[in-house]
Amino acid sequence: MEGAYSEKYAFIGEWYDNQASLIRRFNVFYYPTDDTLEMYDLKSRKTFVKRVKVNGITLDSFYIGCTVYILGRLIKIIDFACENTRNKLQKDMQITFAMIKPMPTKTAGKIVTHLQNHGLRVSKMKKARLTAEDVNIIYRTLVTDPTFPFLLDHLTNQLVYGLELVGRDAVEVCLKTLGERDPLKAEPGTIRALYGIDPVRNCVHAAFDIDDAVFDIDYFFPPPPIRSTRLRLTATLSNCTLCIVKPHAVREGKLGLALEAIDEGGFEVTALNMFIVENINAAEFYEVYKGIVPEYKGMVEELASGACVAMEIVSKDKTVNTAVEFRKLVGPADPEVARLLRPHTLRAKLGKTKVQNAIHCSDLSEDGLLEVEYFFKILDL
Repeated sequence: MEGAYSEKYAFIGEWYDNQASLIRRFNVFYYPTDDTLEMYDLKSRKTFVKRVKVNGITLDSFYIGCTVYILGRLIKIIDFACENTRNKLQKDMQITFAMIKPMPTKTAGKIVTHLQNHGLRVSKMKKARLTAEDVNIIYRTLVTDPTFPFLLDHLTNQLVYGLELVGRDAVEVCLKTLGERDPLKAEPGTIRALYGIDPVRNCVHAAFDIDDAVFDIDYFFPPPPIRSTRLRLTATLSNCTLCIVKPHAVREGKLGLALEAIDEGGFEVTALNMFIVENINAAEFYEVYKGIVPEYKGMVEELASGACVAMEIVSKDKTVNTAVEFRKLVGPADPEVARLLRPHTLRAKLGKTKVQNAIHCSDLSEDGLLEVEYFFKILDL
């Protein structure tokens, strides 16, 4: 018994208890042998959640600063709870910050895939418009560099994607994957060599060390009170529709492919954010399908099983109804049917089953705006 018991990882997690208006602390134990979890309340010194398997949670779900959704509660992992776990996982769970500079959605998609193929998982992602002040802060180490005035000009008031990336030696791996700042000097096959133009328009900025990374992540993804003023979400709420890359597809590394296909299909991504949707919100969001679609329960569970990426989509052709046209690109709800009848659709390319069909999109044109508002206004608060 001791051998089986000792094969576990221990973390410290925090949960904000709304009812009591206080933060509760737990030891969160993860057992890799059978993918089960256990939670122990540090104040009452009692088991809070008995050992249980939670859909969508694996060892990859844990890193310092992440949020995991455990049985209806959003638990923020703030530290390792024992030296053994720290020694085993610290290098594997390093985080870094990267920012994809202004460029076509298709290229941004290729960059996301490239980073993932080099062992870097996207754990936070958001599209935002930079102010001059933001550029000064993100490039604080380059303010005296001769290229800085050009960077300021290139980035001010432009749309960028901020990314938190997790992986083994993430800071070093990310910088190596990007290549030299000057794309002409970058190693062949690195991101900047492939897609960069010059030292200013070199695709991606990344943190130089772990302290920089933590600072940039906190700055780009601020807590709720500051969220409405700094690096706000960019939804236009006009002739738009909602697209969600579902948690299973995010875990499987299909986000980049989805971005490429959306661009190639004739659509702009005007806003993007990664969300963890609580079960109660997933049930509310899918309420229209309750009692109508047999997969309703599975759909709710899938949406709440981990991080998803929500996007506001707008057609490049301003004369068409975005929701109607985007629906065609997404394809039939069942990926098997989609592969037979509409092989060029998103679900045909990326989906697995009727529940794990990779993409949600608004069914009706009048729902497009409402669904975008639900994610980019209501849930963001």
